[in-house]
Amino acid sequence: MFVQSLPLEVIQKISAGEVIESPVDCVKELVENSLDAKSSRVDVEIIKGGKRYISVRDNGTGIHRDDMEKVIQRWSTSKIKDVSDLLSITSFGFRGEALYAIAMVSRLVIKSRFFQDQLGIKMRVEDGKVLEKQEIGMQIGTCVEVYDLFYNLPVRLRFLKKEDTERNRIIKLMKEYALSKWDVHFTLTSNGRKVFDLYPCQDVKERIQLLFGQKFEERKNSKNGVSVSLYTSLENTRGEVYLFVNSRPVQNRNLLEYIRKTVGYKKVCVCYIDLPPYMVDVNVHPKKREVKIYKENLVKELIRELFKKTPPYFNFMLAQEKASYTPSVEIIGIIDKTLILVKIGDYLYFFDQHLLSERLLYEASGDLSASCKGALKAGDDLSKDSALELVRAWLSFENKEVCPHGRPIYYKLYIGDIYKNLDRRR
Repeated sequence: MFVQSLPLEVIQKISAGEVIESPVDCVKELVENSLDAKSSRVDVEIIKGGKRYISVRDNGTGIHRDDMEKVIQRWSTSKIKDVSDLLSITSFGFRGEALYAIAMVSRLVIKSRFFQDQLGIKMRVEDGKVLEKQEIGMQIGTCVEVYDLFYNLPVRLRFLKKEDTERNRIIKLMKEYALSKWDVHFTLTSNGRKVFDLYPCQDVKERIQLLFGQKFEERKNSKNGVSVSLYTSLENTRGEVYLFVNSRPVQNRNLLEYIRKTVGYKKVCVCYIDLPPYMVDVNVHPKKREVKIYKENLVKELIRELFKKTPPYFNFMLAQEKASYTPSVEIIGIIDKTLILVKIGDYLYFFDQHLLSERLLYEASGDLSASCKGALKAGDDLSKDSALELVRAWLSFENKEVCPHGRPIYYKLYIGDIYKNLDRRR
């Protein structure tokens, strides 16, 4: 048995615990549990933006059968034991409230097989109470299914955003964990359709470039036990900054704004900070998103030095890019009056003309029904000029990945892989 109740002295020092306010909160807590269980694969499935159904399945170590009922009890965890552990947290979760909080606001099914057991345990929970528990055959690992979130809290249910908004929040969250754990296989399925399938990568830069579909420059610096790895897009685009501290996706307003000012507001930047656990406090925010770094000025100094070290000619190139560069878009052709074949940078994109048109109309109006009816259909005639306008509009979308119904808008191929498979150098 590994799960135990925390002593009162620890509980009193823990920041206000997990609060489940939306589907993305559920997904976050469950994915973190999977990663803490040393999973190499995490599969997430949602229906209706997670309002109707959420499933997180992993191939981790599993839950010991004697701990199954403990995991839904408040303040029960295997990740910390005493007050001193709060000063050196290395796991994603530690408060022992995630499954308890989810169980109180949903119909919950937990299936888990501990790696040393021959059979798994299935447990059905409602209103925080165990209704059913039985042995089942299953693979090693854990699957948590959340049905009808907030069914017993209709007021909170009414505060949820529309389905597309909740789904987009989950997509963004999963991107963060994909960037955090580049060696883990992540899949996300929405309403029965695959949003993405991210296989493990050899290094973090490969994961970043695959996820954003463009080339990134890598800069690294370290001093006094603190290291910074910063990856910046070479193309100007909608500026985004992703910040990770000891592999944990976090928010830190001062650092995020400092990075934006340093790299530019039209760049995608992924920043990884590694430092001793005692130099960061993740126990200052109920959802563990905001963190306090005790040597924040040292981190800023390391980032500033990264750009001081840049050769003058490269500064000139960046200035030129910032002033005039936009990704080149080449329409190669239209296949079966359905697929727009496009070359953008080093990638070939196959866009579904209906889904691309539907997303464009939805971005403009926010009306799902109208965008569905007014969109181009498969089989409609489309000129190359009109296709070019659609793709250029797509570059400005907040959600480039899926249509309003959750279907993937495009499929892409790295041109370098094509040359490699043909045994030809570019």
